[in-house]
Amino acid sequence: MITIETNRRTRSVSPLLAPSEGPTLPARQKIDPRSSILYSLSLVAVYLLFLHRLADRDLWSSHEARAAMDAQTILDDGNWGMTRLYDGRFELQKPPLYYWLTASLGWLRGGVDAWAVRLPSALSAILCVVAVAVGLGVAKPRSVAGPIATVVLATAVHFTWLARIGRVDMPLTLCITVALGGMYLSQGVARWQRCLSLTTSYLALAAALLLKGPIGVALPTAVMGLHLAVELGVPRPSRWRVWLASLRKLGVWWGVPLVAVLTIPWFVWANRVTDGAFFRVFFWHHNIERGLGGSSLRSNPWWFYGPQFVGDFLPWSLAIPLALWWSRRRGLWHSDPKARFGLVWFGAIFVVLSCSRFKRADYLLPAYPGMAVFLGCAGSDWVRRLSCEGRRRAISAFVWSICITVGIWLFRVEWQLPASEPYRDYRAFAARVRQFAPQPDEVVFFRTEAHPLAFRVGRPLAIVVEWEDLDARLRRPGAHYFVTPSNVVEECRQRLRHLRFERVADNESLSGGKHERPLALLRSVGESGVAAADTLSP
Repeated sequence: MITIETNRRTRSVSPLLAPSEGPTLPARQKIDPRSSILYSLSLVAVYLLFLHRLADRDLWSSHEARAAMDAQTILDDGNWGMTRLYDGRFELQKPPLYYWLTASLGWLRGGVDAWAVRLPSALSAILCVVAVAVGLGVAKPRSVAGPIATVVLATAVHFTWLARIGRVDMPLTLCITVALGGMYLSQGVARWQRCLSLTTSYLALAAALLLKGPIGVALPTAVMGLHLAVELGVPRPSRWRVWLASLRKLGVWWGVPLVAVLTIPWFVWANRVTDGAFFRVFFWHHNIERGLGGSSLRSNPWWFYGPQFVGDFLPWSLAIPLALWWSRRRGLWHSDPKARFGLVWFGAIFVVLSCSRFKRADYLLPAYPGMAVFLGCAGSDWVRRLSCEGRRRAISAFVWSICITVGIWLFRVEWQLPASEPYRDYRAFAARVRQFAPQPDEVVFFRTEAHPLAFRVGRPLAIVVEWEDLDARLRRPGAHYFVTPSNVVEECRQRLRHLRFERVADNESLSGGKHERPLALLRSVGESGVAAADTLSP
């Protein structure tokens, strides 16, 4: 243990500030059987929480359906550079890495489905949990910090749910966790270990940049900056040599160019292919305008993530006040560098995201591992100070909490989610749409994108927003089919009186009379078109 003397007390120093230990390797240590049991139970829970019946439900969310369309167009067109939606538009909301992962799994499975869309997120959650456990040293004798942090992270309610949704936030969390963990643990080890650890960290940063853009680098940079400030003091001229030495130990001089070489060429190429639209839409609208509040999207108050985190991190958010009290009482901030780093990790991301005007609960996910690390360290210190009988009771209560949490998720997966499927499923309605308008007939989506339905309907399709554009399409000879929200149907009758059309199907009748997004399929006959009457019955 490395310590420094201050005018207040003796404090343990982060490995980032430790002098190089040379090529010596740490001694092999035996694994504590109790830690092994807890860790094994956590692995069983990981399967039940993240993989059990993962693909049973349809692609409910817009993000999942967009990923499915982008990945399927890659497989259909063979263009892995710039992804497109089914209506031919470029994908400008996110960089392509998640879509590449989905397309790769779809290629292995013979087509994109729910497994291909969600498995990258589920596997990222599993690897993130393992990374946290390994980073805390699960092989350390008599330490339960790793298993505690593993279970806390895996069973936090919003973490578990997002692992079951095909969104970019979980892979981004994995990349940030690997990057921060690699940098934190890269010091005080053999040179080859340091090089391997830092290389892994910078590759993870490059992946984060290709997953979600600048925020993938901004968040870990904020964490490491605050961490160095806590360990070294606020940067000032008298300390600049110490800061430069720490940055050299982090390999910044070669790591930043490596990240740039791996990512910038694609961004420049994508902007050129889209005639500048990628920079305008992705960088300006989805990053700068959202962050500063200039976007048309609704802004949230600065305190949004406080109460949101309390609900999303249940049941373990209830233990945070106790852990903070215990940490202050036992001086963990000074004596345990990993607990200190966990709090810095969570606090830096929490503050950075709170400064943004546009907020979503999912955005805070990369801060969860930091809080899990802190709770794991605090819980391990508390258990270590208990008597043998108290330790047995604490472990028993912890195991029971695991069983209860897993049981709640099994109830949700086995009964609650299947009960909601008819009201969110689009497969039956998509089949009905293609029954009337078989491929290669084009289906028009008017005043709705409905990405889950668009994915199930398949190409060709078109997205139309303006009445003039819809009128021009429907005036073409032949029969035309378009999907629109049910509450727009009457307005269609009023605005398009000069055209003949009728409502031939809707998704509410196919879902028992209720659907989260009521949609109707309308058929219109152009100026010289005639349709067979026997095809109009739903």
